[in-house]
Amino acid sequence: MNINIRRGGDDYFLNRLFSYLNSELDGTIHSIKPLRGNVYLVDTQDSRFILKGYQELRKLKIQEAFTSSLRHAGFDSSYKFLRMKSILPFQGLYYGCIEYLKQQEKRFDYGTQSERDEGVALLSKFHDHSGLLVPSFTGMLPKADLARKWQHRKDEFTKNLPVVHFYVNSAVTNEILGWAEVSLSRFSALKTELEQEQPTILHGDVAHHNFLRAKGGKLYLIDFDLISIGPRAYDMLQYANRILPYLDWNFDSLKKIFYFKKWLRYESFLYGLLYPADILREWNRLVREQNPIPPIRLSPLVDMTINQFQQRKKFLADVQSELAK
Repeated sequence: MNINIRRGGDDYFLNRLFSYLNSELDGTIHSIKPLRGNVYLVDTQDSRFILKGYQELRKLKIQEAFTSSLRHAGFDSSYKFLRMKSILPFQGLYYGCIEYLKQQEKRFDYGTQSERDEGVALLSKFHDHSGLLVPSFTGMLPKADLARKWQHRKDEFTKNLPVVHFYVNSAVTNEILGWAEVSLSRFSALKTELEQEQPTILHGDVAHHNFLRAKGGKLYLIDFDLISIGPRAYDMLQYANRILPYLDWNFDSLKKIFYFKKWLRYESFLYGLLYPADILREWNRLVREQNPIPPIRLSPLVDMTINQFQQRKKFLADVQSELAK
């Protein structure tokens, strides 16, 4: 038996999981390596796959059905779940086995224009295909409510201000909250213009690590835990927020990306761009998960909040000028 532990883990749990898998699966398990959370890399005598645990059997079944349906709809740039003889319940979780996609050594990131363009093109292609599945998954998936999500994030950030103010001046956080309030108010009032188009199934988490560059060079979109039904503009807003730091918050650079040209004609989309989603999300996550806050995670967050502040103000002014046209 070979159990590889890359970070502090529970040896007893891994030993039991190892034994359980050997009793339930065909073939001999050679190793289990924790990746993150309830996700493991499993090597057998003749294959390799990803093992992922879900808190509810329903969630696992939706993931299996969605990835299979997506493949049948013509989108082959993602993983598939492997067929199993039986369900794999273990210690309160339900485990699914996912096709292993071997990554290139140089991983996908938003640091280059070519990769930003390729990522948004793949996301748009995903929307084209996932939109065909909306009738089949209505009732299974939640309806996206971006305004409500942003309101909750702003409220949580406001409660976390006593901690944030240990590291960031209140004048900065007051201005950031001002951006959030204006953006949220106007976006909520205007968002129906985005909802007029045919809904699609949204990815919901377009972080760079959910784009995987395989060994052969092909780009894949992975991890559909946050899928919901709504206007594709919601994913595009999140994608824009993810790449803007790499564009130095330059609005003209965003306008040059083909897949944003359509959305930048909508007032609601422009107001959505003003919402400081990344700052609020990361501070809330840090306060929620870390006590005390480790310096290695604090430093990039302070940089995001303070050192990019003037660039963001310039971006805000440029978007407001666009809105005034």
